[in-house]
Parts: sequence; structure tokens; C-alpha cells
Amino acid sequence: MQNTTLRLAVAPAVATLCALVLAACSSSGGESPQALLSDTFSAGGQIESGQIDLSLALSASGASAKPLSVRLTGPFQSEGAGKLPRFALKLYVSAGGHGISAGATATGSALYVQLAGTWFSTPSSTYKAIEEGFAPASRQASTSKARSTFSALGIDPAKWLSSPSDAGTATVGGVTTVHLAADVDVPAFLADVSKLSQAGSRLGLASPVPGAATISPAIVGEVAKSIHGAHVEVYTGKDDHRLRRLDVSATVAGTPQTQVLLGRLRSAHVQLRLEFSDLNQPQDIAAPPSPQPPSQLLPALQQLLSVLGQAH
Repeated sequence: MQNTTLRLAVAPAVATLCALVLAACSSSGGESPQALLSDTFSAGGQIESGQIDLSLALSASGASAKPLSVRLTGPFQSEGAGKLPRFALKLYVSAGGHGISAGATATGSALYVQLAGTWFSTPSSTYKAIEEGFAPASRQASTSKARSTFSALGIDPAKWLSSPSDAGTATVGGVTTVHLAADVDVPAFLADVSKLSQAGSRLGLASPVPGAATISPAIVGEVAKSIHGAHVEVYTGKDDHRLRRLDVSATVAGTPQTQVLLGRLRSAHVQLRLEFSDLNQPQDIAAPPSPQPPSQLLPALQQLLSVLGQAH
């Protein structure tokens, strides 16, 4: 259960780790993209609060391929170094024509989970374990030489890009942004994905699947051979140098080896969009009304999984 709530709790942090640093000439106020993006993902461009909207769409072909879409939305608010952020997130997943919704709210002292429209309290030990795991990662980020929103998990986005270009300006959520584009250095990106796979252990929560906490260099190499046309669009505030939107697209053409690793997928096209709004403004996050006790959470989850299994 801790692993289930973790995915909801850390999804914004994990998802924003796709942030990028570009290097090329720019027409945006005389600043080069390198300087602009370095500022965006340093302490000066740090995101402490706001609204997140993350969407993922996957279309695939293969023996068991089904279309998949995921959307995560809601407010979040930093509570300071070493403390788990407050958030009120909603998750929507559609796979193979079947949908599911869930939610998670952290208030600064308690964690609540929503399943099938019903809210449940989680044990106080669950919140404490997540917060205790989050604290050292947060302290590591705050004391690092180049502190940023994304540094707690040891990611270096500067290594991911190639052939960057300035694409002008665009309005995102009513804010004028500088639009930059780049291809992705896939092996370097997957090396950081391997680090992301260890996010649970960094937060003090173990994976329920033995060996799932790491991705071996051999697997990284095989998957890299299958990814083609990976491309990124970054939109950062022209005036405040904070990330407003990140678009990622890529095509996966499976080799015999990666088809085994990826559930026999022959090919897939992936599109991801991460968008922030209302940045660094106070967010109203409160506990849900009349949540069910923690003792009812596990039975509700088991029932939901049973229904999904029958619909599969």
C-alpha cells in the first residue's frame, strides 16, 4: 500500500525530472538558451507551489498492446526543506477502453487516498515513513552546489539534449514563454531513467518486485536501440525563467530483445505533456471530508483490482 501511495505522492517530482538545459543562440531578450535554461532549472527558477497537469498517451502495436492514457492534475505546495509537500492530486487512467480514477491528498500531517470515489485515511506510520524518506533527499538538494527542484534524485538533465534550437516565443497559461526545442540523447536520458527507477528507495520505500529498483546498463542499452525520433519542446517563462510546459515525443520500434522486456510490444508512440500554472502562489489544500478509516483501505483496493482484472 505504501508503494501505491508513493506513486501518487511523488508523481509530480518524478514527472518534472524531464526538465532540460539547452545550448544555442537565442533571440529572447539577448539571452542564450544555455543561460536561460540554466537559470530555469537552478535555485532561481525553483518551483515551490502551483498547479500541475501531466498527461501521457501511448499507442502501440503488439501481441498484448492496448492504448493507454494517463493524466495527473492538482495543486501542490512546498512545506520547506526536509518536509513532504502538501498536495491534492487526481489521477485518471484509461487502458484498453477501461478507466480508473484515484486521488491522493497530503495535508502536512496526514495522507489520504481516494479509490473509486471514496476517500480513505492512511495509517500515520505511512505518512511518517514517506516523510522520513523524503527528508534526506530534500536536504541533499538544498545543500548541493547547483540546487534545483529536480536535484534530489541525482538527475542531470543537461546531458539529455542534442541539436538544440530557438523556436521563438509562445503563450502558455496566459504567460509569455520562450520556446526551445531539442532532440534527445537517448542513452544519456535512459541512464537518468535508471536513477529514477530508484526513487522509491531514496524516499525510504522499497519496491515490491525483487530487482525492480534498478535498471541494468544492459537493459538501458537494449532499450536505447529501440527509441527513435525522441524530441523535446520546452517552454520557460520569458520574465521569471520558470518552467511552464514540457512536451516529449518518441517512437519505440521493438527489437527481439526489447519485445521481451516491453511485454512483446512491436512498436509504440509516446507523447507526454507536463504543464505548470499558478506558480509560487499559495495553494488551498485541505483534508477530504469524512474519510473512511485506514482499516477499510486495503479491502477497497483489493476489490478495485478484482474489478479491473475481470474487465481486462
